[in-house]
Amino acid sequence: MPERKDFGDALVKAALAPIQAANARFGEGAIGDGIAALSKDELLAGLRQGIQKAAAVFKFRTVDVEALLPWDALLPALDRLEAAQIAALRVVQQHAAATGSPLSGPVRGSAPDTRKHTGASALFKVAKRFAADTRICSPLEGLATEVSGWETLVSQCGDRLESSPLHARYARRKILVRVALVVVVLGVFSVGGRSVYKKKLIDDARARVDVALRAEDPCATERLAPGDIALATPEQVTAEKSRLEACVSGRARAKYVAACETLAKNFDAGKLSPDDLAIAKQAAPRLERAQKRELGVDDLLATPKDMPCQDSPSKDRFFGAYATAAAASSKVWAEATRVSDDLRDALRGKDHATKPYRDELTRRAEPAAAKAIVTGKPEDMELGQKLCDFAASFGIERGKKCTGLAAVLAKKR
Repeated sequence: MPERKDFGDALVKAALAPIQAANARFGEGAIGDGIAALSKDELLAGLRQGIQKAAAVFKFRTVDVEALLPWDALLPALDRLEAAQIAALRVVQQHAAATGSPLSGPVRGSAPDTRKHTGASALFKVAKRFAADTRICSPLEGLATEVSGWETLVSQCGDRLESSPLHARYARRKILVRVALVVVVLGVFSVGGRSVYKKKLIDDARARVDVALRAEDPCATERLAPGDIALATPEQVTAEKSRLEACVSGRARAKYVAACETLAKNFDAGKLSPDDLAIAKQAAPRLERAQKRELGVDDLLATPKDMPCQDSPSKDRFFGAYATAAAASSKVWAEATRVSDDLRDALRGKDHATKPYRDELTRRAEPAAAKAIVTGKPEDMELGQKLCDFAASFGIERGKKCTGLAAVLAKKR
């Protein structure tokens, strides 16, 4: 009979198999190939294989095992490992291009144990060989550190499976099977009684399944006993699987919506955290610049659709704070000549009537207009008019020089 430890070990062994394969390449001297084998895709595939093997130990559904794992920690760890692997591969390729030969030489790695973090040791040995050259050593050590962290996470996943309630469900399922066998044996002596009992057992189980399927919360199906599912109709089994998937999806969606809400609140307060930046994705660099009041000229072309979380209820909460940051980024207005219509409309509001950007636009426009009036040169006229019009587009009243330049230009028409 399988034990709890078999449950966790099945996952850990399969999940660490790609690291074991990479160590084999290090042992052959193929350092570049070993690093290439530590890709995000390979490690994620190993983890998926581990989930399937762990589920097979007690004949659980894969989705039940997946729900036990800390994906909010696993996926970011894979992203960090991928970045470190790319950096290490780049160093290997640069070395090969510069020397005409790849990094090579056998390294005695160690196969990853199911509960000891040994898979990164070969990489640390490779890095140590190049300790004198930090350009090579540092990326290799960085990758080794991330691999070690991944091993730790995988081992923790194994511990989590071993301590999960799924093993108890397995035991209950065996008890139900034994009960059913007893009923069958007794039924030999009382066919009529057996038929009535079995029909009631099935009807009751299917009734409980129906109640769970009709519940507003799709996660209600998680509380169904394995015995009830075993007695359910094929249609109920299909519906139960669909509801479980909806439950997982709903939880992920709720977590994402909450994270977007936190991101919007923290961006408005000017206190972005690493978790906030992860949710912001490609918009993260722009939000960081806005928080520091260091926006560039290209940032002034942003629109509400360039803000993060566009598929969440918080999507409209970002652009107002972004406009406030733009208004306070005084340096960028010394160079700006274009803004998006959305940002211009936001800055024309009364909330930004006394912001530094207005003083900067006036400071640029008035001297340019004065110079144009004095020199009369076409290029000075064009620049002065452009800056005066640009400032006026924000609702800034034209100064004396800009008004004078407008009069001069009107006479020339």
